[in-house]
Amino acid sequence: MQDLQTLALGHGNLFSQSGELLNTENLFDRSSDKTQLTIINTSNLGNNDNILFWVSQLLLDIGRFAAKSPSEKLQGVILFDEADLYLPAQSKPATKEPLENLLRRARSAGIGLMLATQSPGDLDYRSRDQISTWFIGRIKEKTALDKLKPMLSEAKTDVSSKLANQSAGEFYAIHNGEVSNIKADLSLVQAEQVPAHEILKLAGKKKENRISTFFQNMFTSSG
Repeated sequence: MQDLQTLALGHGNLFSQSGELLNTENLFDRSSDKTQLTIINTSNLGNNDNILFWVSQLLLDIGRFAAKSPSEKLQGVILFDEADLYLPAQSKPATKEPLENLLRRARSAGIGLMLATQSPGDLDYRSRDQISTWFIGRIKEKTALDKLKPMLSEAKTDVSSKLANQSAGEFYAIHNGEVSNIKADLSLVQAEQVPAHEILKLAGKKKENRISTFFQNMFTSSG
């Protein structure tokens, strides 16, 4: 309770009652035939504790959505970048338990989960049985390779010695023990860093966006 009170005093914007409530139905927006793309930027939330708290609330809400809205059809796909922060091997942040729960339940709710990390050695692989497909890029660190061995040993082809020599855009896809080599094409969308004030402007650009007000308040309060 004391930690929550400290968080509320220092970062009241995390508990803001203004704007739209953040909920999974808004993020998926099934009212339109078009597929909605929602990008959540957590950089303005401050330190890691703030980010982990906020993401844990998002995970809990996705879990509630999964429980009340099961579906045999795909309803949406959620990608978590830097997933080792939310599912680390050596600690138990607020995000870990709800993410483990979501890995177990998302499939029955028609929700796809993608976990991306550039630090595979820091990821907790005890949930690997809940992950059906792996895309493994270049890995040179011995610690990361050692942690991947239990998962790699289940593949019909041993690729552990080849991971360090992959070039940019090359991956080994592992699914049901089968291994495929994949070469990703260069994206036609040029990736570049976007300043915080530009992100705020983009978030509020569409007035009909039901969650834009929430993010405007979040960015303005944290700035």
